Amino acid sequence: MKNAIKALFVMSCLAISSLAYGQATTNSIYIDQVGGNSNINIRQKGQTNRIGSEQSRVSIQGDAMDVDIDQNGNNNNITGKIEQADNVVEDVTVTGDNNTINYDVGDGASVAGSEKTLVVTGDSNTLNFNQGTTASATGALQTIDVTGDGNTYTSTINADDVVNDVDITGDTNTMTMVQDGTAGKNADVTVAGNSNNLTINQKSTTNVDAVNVTHTGNSNTIVINQCNAGGPC
Repeated sequence: MKNAIKALFVMSCLAISSLAYGQATTNSIYIDQVGGNSNINIRQKGQTNRIGSEQSRVSIQGDAMDVDIDQNGNNNNITGKIEQADNVVEDVTVTGDNNTINYDVGDGASVAGSEKTLVVTGDSNTLNFNQGTTASATGALQTIDVTGDGNTYTSTINADDVVNDVDITGDTNTMTMVQDGTAGKNADVTVAGNSNNLTINQKSTTNVDAVNVTHTGNSNTIVINQCNAGGPC
C-alpha cells in the first residue's frame, strides 16, 4: 500500500512538472507502478514529449486502475505496457501531428473486463496496440477514434468476447486488426477518406464473430477474413 501511494505521489509530481513546463522542448515521464485501485493522471503540452521509452518503458500493474493520459503537441511518443489489468479503464487523448503510440495490455496476465478509449486528432500519427498478449482479453472493450491524414493503426488482440469499435476519418489511412481467441469477437469500423487500406482478420474457431464496416472514399482495399475450418487466415 505504501509503495502504491509513493508511486502515485511521484507520478503526480511529474504530471504537475509537465504542466508547469508545458512549452519546453521535451517533457519525459517514466512510470513503474504496482498496485490496484490506483488513479493515474498525466498531462503533457508541448513538442517531443515522452511517456516511456525503449530504454525505460512504462510498466503498470494492478487491478481496477483508472489511467488518464492527455498529450497535446507534435512529435510526441507513448511507449509502455500494462502487465496485468483486470477491470482497468484507460482514457488516452493525443492532439497533434507525427505522434507515435506503442503499448501492450496484458503483457503478463489477464486483462479481463478492461476498457480502453483512444482519441487521436492530427496528421501522420502511428498507433500500435497489443491486447491480451499473454492471457486472453476476456470481455475487453476497445474504442479508437482517429481524425487526420496519413494515419496508421495496427491492433492485435487475443480476445474472448471483445468489442473493438474503430472510427477513422482522413486520407491515406492504413488499418490492420487481428482478434484471436476462441469466443466471439466483434468489430465495428467506420472509415471515411481516400486511399484507405483496411484489413480485419478475426480467426474464428467455431464461435460466431461479427464485423460491421461502414466505408466512404475512393481507391480503398478492404480485406476481411473471419476464418475457421481452413486453418489460419
